[in-house]
Amino acid sequence: MAKLPVMQSAKWCANCVYWAGERTLEPFFGRAEVSSDCQAKGMCMHQRGYYRQQVGWMGTCNQFEKHPIIKS
Repeated sequence: MAKLPVMQSAKWCANCVYWAGERTLEPFFGRAEVSSDCQAKGMCMHQRGYYRQQVGWMGTCNQFEKHPIIKS
């Protein structure tokens, strides 16, 4: 299945260090990629965010922390 690159400057769950969803981190390009069906969901692991809730890859919250691999 094809991968969809995630906009690096976006504060979406797919770019967050606490998101435990299905994604591929591409260190060469400094970005995350999700499956092209755009339905990727994962569990939030931040205790002050949406802890243990399923959230979509484009979800947002005020506890966002960019994954170290993501370049902006």
